[in-house]
Order: sequence, then C-alpha cells, then structure tokens
Amino acid sequence: MDLGFILIGIAVGVVVFLLLDYFVKRIFSRVLDSEQLLLLRLLAALFSLSLIFAIVSPVAQIHHLFYLLLVILVFSLGSFILGTRRILEQYLTGLFVARLLDLHVGDYIELGDLRGYITALEDAYLVVRDPRREYVYIPYTVLLQNPFRRIKSPEGHEVRIRLFVPSGQDVKRIRSLIEEVAREFGVERLSVDVEKIGARGVTLVVRGVLRDPRQEDELKYAVLDKVYASMMGGATL
Repeated sequence: MDLGFILIGIAVGVVVFLLLDYFVKRIFSRVLDSEQLLLLRLLAALFSLSLIFAIVSPVAQIHHLFYLLLVILVFSLGSFILGTRRILEQYLTGLFVARLLDLHVGDYIELGDLRGYITALEDAYLVVRDPRREYVYIPYTVLLQNPFRRIKSPEGHEVRIRLFVPSGQDVKRIRSLIEEVAREFGVERLSVDVEKIGARGVTLVVRGVLRDPRQEDELKYAVLDKVYASMMGGATL
C-alpha cells in the first residue's frame, strides 16, 4: 500500500511538471528572457516536487520535507513575481485588452503625438507603424491609462491635404488632377474646398476617406507630385 501511494505521488508530480513546463514554454517564452524562463521552470519543478511529498508524506512520514519545500516554493514564487511584476502585468493585460477593445491589424490609432496603423498584436504590446515608417511598440497598459482614437480599417480613414495654389493657376485644372489621383487610390467622399484666399494665391483643403490608412503617405505624395508638376508645366491633362 505504501509503495502504491509513493508511485501515485511520483506519477502525479511528473504529469503536473510536464503540463506546467509545457504551458510555461508556450505562454512565457516570448515574454521572458532565458534566465527568467529557467527560473519559472524551476518553480514548476519545486511545485511538482512539493505535490509529490504532499501525497507521499502521510505514509512515508516525511512531513518536514514537505513543509520545507513548501516554504522554499512560496519564497521563490514571491521573489519571481516581484522581479517580473511589470512583465507579467503587461502580459496579463494583453490577454484581455486586444479583445476588449476589439483591436485588429490594419486599424488606425492616434495616441497622444503618435499616430499610425497597427501592424501586429503581440502578447504584451501592439506594434504601430507611424507616418515616418518607423515601428513603435506600445504596451497594452498604456492604452488603458491614456485616451486614444481608433479607426477600424473597414470604416476608412479621413485624409486631409493642404495645397497652396499661386495666383494665375487654373484651379479647375488642379481639381481635376486631384480627382484623378483620388480615383487611383479609391478615395471616397472627396471634396476640394478653398480654405484661404490671399494676394499671392489660394489655399485648398483636400478631404476624403481612404479605406487603407497605410496608403495615406503615398496618397499625399502622389497628389503633391501631380499638382506641383502640373504647375511647373511638367504634366498635362
């Protein structure tokens, strides 16, 4: 009977360790570094060993070893949580925030001075590419602590382009060029309005809805190139 309890305890401990080790490597391998991951696996081994002694100690009379391991496990686990508190906080927040806020790759986001489209949703952070084509990593906790604006990719993104047209230029011709570029990019609800009239010329504001926020910079450069090339006599209708 005693041998049966010992074998059961060892079997349960081994199974629990294998399961914990699998989940540790699967869940935390992308969040923790190698040393932290090794420490977490050692904690899993300590927990499994404590479980074995908890099952075996009633028949093997080794309660003191069980209590000793339990104390070591508690102190080790507490030290690990304190040391990796920020990482664990980011990861646990990431489990819920992306789904809670309904974030998706391709959504356009504005957070403070940062703006860009989401290129990846990782476990502890999201990746945003800004207009300068630089990648910015934003922890999910930042989204909970700061107000932000999100435009879902199917809804489209409003684009505004300001153009200065010197006196003597054909505004109708400029408008036709803008409409031509807008059709190429699939811009919807296009409008070209006069914002300011001065002695040197007029300032136009081009507004429209772009389905893919990633094309915003390309659209702006295409409009500017087309319009100013025409002003210099480098393009014709």
